[in-house]
Amino acid sequence: MEKELPNTAAFQDEFTSSLLDSTEEVEEGHYLLESDTGGYFMLWPKNAVTDGPPFYQRTKDSFEKIIFYDRNEKENYRASFSTTYSTYGESAIDSSLGLLSDSVGYNGEYEKIETEKTRIYYAKSELTYKGSTIYFFFGYITSKESQKGLEYVFSAECIDSSKSNCNIDIKKEEEKALHYMKSVKFNKDE
Repeated sequence: MEKELPNTAAFQDEFTSSLLDSTEEVEEGHYLLESDTGGYFMLWPKNAVTDGPPFYQRTKDSFEKIIFYDRNEKENYRASFSTTYSTYGESAIDSSLGLLSDSVGYNGEYEKIETEKTRIYYAKSELTYKGSTIYFFFGYITSKESQKGLEYVFSAECIDSSKSNCNIDIKKEEEKALHYMKSVKFNKDE
């Protein structure tokens, strides 16, 4: 008999659930994505979903891009995630940051955040478009133990900014984004 899947968006979605190995939450509201590249692990919000290509792309063990989102109509809230894994890491950090800046239209410096095994080049920006504001928190995470890197872009916005329940707590969103980035783990090279 098949095990009952959790009633969360991630496991109710066929493609998304195929990426997640375990239905156990590793921390409240989050599963663990263990990348099929074998290169890294990251938290996956339990209500986040992705679709197949072009939202998901992978080249053997050296490249993986995932665009996923967590949408809550009731709370008028949408978080979007875009992660791109590569095996250039620290060696190509300048070009990686250049690509990241271009992709989010950012023109500024990055703050360096050290964790035990990673280094995060981090920045944030916001974009107002047709009266609604999208908050971006983004970084490039490199492994201190190998040439692996993960570009991470997190954005938060109201689905409908004209509604009265459009409440984005920027500080809370930033804490969330940083938590996601700091919890990325890279596997050591064999």
